[in-house]
Amino acid sequence: MKKTILALTIPALFATSASAVTVYSDEGAQVDIYGRVQYEAGERGYQADGKTAENFGGDGEARLGVNVKYDLNNDVDLIGKLEWSVVTEGDGDSDGASAGKSIKSRYAWAGFRFMDTTDLTFGRSQNPTAQVIYFTDVFNIYGADTIYSGAVQLDDKVDDQIRVAYAANGVDLRAAYAFADADKADNNTGKENQWSASAGYTAPFGLGVAVAYEQQNFGNGGVPANGDGELDAWMAGVNYSIDGFYFAAIYSQIEEEDNSKKLETEGYELHAQYSVDAWTLMAQYAKQEADNNTGSKWDSVDNITLGAQYALTPKAKLYAEYVISDSEVDASGVKKDDRYGMGIQYNF
Repeated sequence: MKKTILALTIPALFATSASAVTVYSDEGAQVDIYGRVQYEAGERGYQADGKTAENFGGDGEARLGVNVKYDLNNDVDLIGKLEWSVVTEGDGDSDGASAGKSIKSRYAWAGFRFMDTTDLTFGRSQNPTAQVIYFTDVFNIYGADTIYSGAVQLDDKVDDQIRVAYAANGVDLRAAYAFADADKADNNTGKENQWSASAGYTAPFGLGVAVAYEQQNFGNGGVPANGDGELDAWMAGVNYSIDGFYFAAIYSQIEEEDNSKKLETEGYELHAQYSVDAWTLMAQYAKQEADNNTGSKWDSVDNITLGAQYALTPKAKLYAEYVISDSEVDASGVKKDDRYGMGIQYNF
């Protein structure tokens, strides 16, 4: 797992970079390497119709990451991060859909760190909205369904992003602006740019709160009458950790519109888990209502997700998860199938 606060408070979950090994350190320069190898199987995603669960199958995946840092002086460091994933039998999507082998760049950024509190980076990096999303994105396979699986979906990583982040004394502030490859072409109908910001605070007694906003802007293909497209999303979350328990809740509203259509969603997620010895038990409820502003509404997300994991070692674990779905494909009311998955993972 990739969430710093969870890595500190929930021993059974794994922060990928937390186990990084320093392979070079000399005269202010440091290079750390980390990675992951895993195999997951089950009826994890949906087939082409978007409602029928995949037949049973599995995918292997490997990740490799590199963190670099060079001390310019007492106050400024050069920093950078590269991370790739290789999926041996699928396309690497979180829903497990299979479409051939793939290599993906998860992170690729470089920048500066000032006074050990403020980062300024350039490249493919974490979206500031992840500060809220990761409150409930704590399962190994599923989770955070109103963000990743709803009628309008968001990403926790963004290409071509200029990002600034400040963290000290429990305060966490982030802001970013991203260009888009689609806008390099004339008569663009794809994404032109996006910006996002978040703010959070974690108290010494384990209570965390955060809010975030994101706006994406789209071109009109050179036809002004079509109108420019826009996506607005805001979310708020709270979490609390105490004595092996972790609780979290997030609320989100997303609106996507252009000259011809408008789609709004409103959703929330509730998460609870308990860790004891090597075991972690998890449960999450996610609900999202979609409205296309023509009088049609449907439950684009209505899931109960259950999970259990067992730590074989501090860096290896077994896990199994099941999604009880009452979600609807669209306003027709057609229901989506349940899904399940299991896996083994080793972090180094």
